[in-house]
Amino acid sequence: MHVLRAAVNCGLVETDAGLVAIDTGLDRGAGNKILRHAQELGLPLAAIVNTHAHADHHGGNAQLVRRTGVPVHAPAVEAAVIREPGFEPVYLFCGAEPVAALRNRFLQAEPSPVDHVFRAGERITIGGREMEAVDLGGHSLAQVGIRVGEVLFAADAFFGQEPLAKHGIPFLVDAGRMRDSLLRLASDGAEWMVPGHGDALREPEPTLRANLAVLDRATAWIGERLRHGPAATEDLLAEITPVFGLRMTDPGSFVLNRTALLGFLSTLEREGAVAVALEAGRWLWTEAA
Repeated sequence: MHVLRAAVNCGLVETDAGLVAIDTGLDRGAGNKILRHAQELGLPLAAIVNTHAHADHHGGNAQLVRRTGVPVHAPAVEAAVIREPGFEPVYLFCGAEPVAALRNRFLQAEPSPVDHVFRAGERITIGGREMEAVDLGGHSLAQVGIRVGEVLFAADAFFGQEPLAKHGIPFLVDAGRMRDSLLRLASDGAEWMVPGHGDALREPEPTLRANLAVLDRATAWIGERLRHGPAATEDLLAEITPVFGLRMTDPGSFVLNRTALLGFLSTLEREGAVAVALEAGRWLWTEAA
């Protein structure tokens, strides 16, 4: 097994049929890099397995399919966005037609076919090599990790220390499920864990704890803020930005951070800690009675 270290990590797993790429990076350049490494290893590319449907993890698919015709495997739900990447800026823009600034390669990859759909808990066998899809939802709705032997490609279920510090709060759609995924990883026992961003780790516990600490700190901050009175989503976003050092310099970073904040709020609402109130045409978050 090989890890191609970059801004987004990709895995290459050797099988009897050739190499299986675990995620493909942001764009065709990342796809070409995978092919160069395959050539250096003297093995053909046999298949692609995607962990989730964010553009930086499946953006190289289209180029690899064009050049090699390999099949693509992806999780159910996530497969819909890989096939139709325009859905990503649409859901980040609350379901409306997105503004032009959200139609970019960081939020909308080239379309890719998905030939085989699988679900968390299922096993995939390619070229005699068995891989297990591990439920690591929370960062996206149906993200999976891919376990191959003693190596777990964990996608964006956790972030390395450096990218975690850079972003302040990791992107997520469900803080509760992401926390559950982190706890699952903490007891997993894999010999190696490979995050989507950051170094492969033989001792992941400190990094997993750091990710958990960020989630817990953000959850506590939101709860404490709402104890002092109701607030709209964008008010909360403006207030939490300096506390966690969030970077919002363009429409893309704004909608990503807003979505993450909503992922915390929806978790707290589900747990009965916060409630929704409508007042004078405004959606407000309040502490639950």
